[in-house]
Amino acid sequence: MKVTVDRELCCASGMCEMTAPEVFLLADSGDVEVDNDQVDANSDKVRRALIECPTQALTLIE
Repeated sequence: MKVTVDRELCCASGMCEMTAPEVFLLADSGDVEVDNDQVDANSDKVRRALIECPTQALTLIE
């Protein structure tokens, strides 16, 4: 599995990072970085982050 971020939709709220900090990092630039190597091990948190994203900018590819 992997996660993609639609940078056009992302508002950098940080909800993904708060929900799954093992996978998501809100960089100083305001971009969300994804550690796709950690998605499988944290799939429940990742799915929650997708739901919590206020702009639905995250997509899970299985």
